[in-house]
Amino acid sequence: MPSQPAIPPLLSSHLQSASSKGSLCLVTSVLGASANWIILRKLYAALKLPFGQQDEVTAVVLVSWLHGLDLWKDEAKRLGLNLSRNRDLTFIDALQSGLGLQDVAIGEVESSLLKAIDKTKATSTRIVLVLDGIDFLLAATEATVEDVLDSISELREQHVHTTIVSASADYPLIQPQHSPLELKHAAFVMRIAHEASVIWGVRELDTGSARDVSGVLRITRGPVTDGDEDASREDVEERELLYFVAGDGGAKRRKTTGTGRMRTMKEIPRKFKNGFQIGTPKGSKGPATNA
Repeated sequence: MPSQPAIPPLLSSHLQSASSKGSLCLVTSVLGASANWIILRKLYAALKLPFGQQDEVTAVVLVSWLHGLDLWKDEAKRLGLNLSRNRDLTFIDALQSGLGLQDVAIGEVESSLLKAIDKTKATSTRIVLVLDGIDFLLAATEATVEDVLDSISELREQHVHTTIVSASADYPLIQPQHSPLELKHAAFVMRIAHEASVIWGVRELDTGSARDVSGVLRITRGPVTDGDEDASREDVEERELLYFVAGDGGAKRRKTTGTGRMRTMKEIPRKFKNGFQIGTPKGSKGPATNA
């Protein structure tokens, strides 16, 4: 069991606001700061925390282009979530199923996922769809940005309660847009961000690594447009937090004013009071010596 609660108290309200009907949550990550711990806590909240009426059954359809089922099982087990015996989870290994190869059209990917959703609807009243690393299709197939976005929209319309999309947001893929892949990836992330109800973005510390801080989590409200029917955006509280993921899978928000390198901050008031003196304090006679 992790040393910290499976759901950090500071994030519980954000998980609830991001799980309203019809909401779209975008989770971005960079190479040095993985977002797997966020996806796992969203799975935990969907499968173990109570929601709505007692007779409502929540099921999760997890489609991953980046990780196999063994990784999700091991990481979830550290949170006290047994995915092996959970009947409410449908896992699709996209690469092993051939849904991310060059000769597979985006239509075949969409058709396979629709079949999984239809099968899950027969036994569940609330479906949470997780698309982990769907931006991989832009690099591995000939799918365009419009193709991938249209497929996500089609999947969301199939009685899916909440959709979670994870994508990479590394600086080389977003800012210097020179190659066709960079242009496609940047366009996809920007457009899905404008459709999202809430954006959870993790990144490394701007000041470098720290022993007791894994990275920075920023929660941002999606843009609100005229005629927008998604009311969950108004419930999102924007904030930026430092977080630490322990080796046992536990995650917590750091109670610090900086990055772990600023422990001397607590000494500043005392030094200021003494005029930032260096060396022996003024008027000090030093240690007593025996004559």
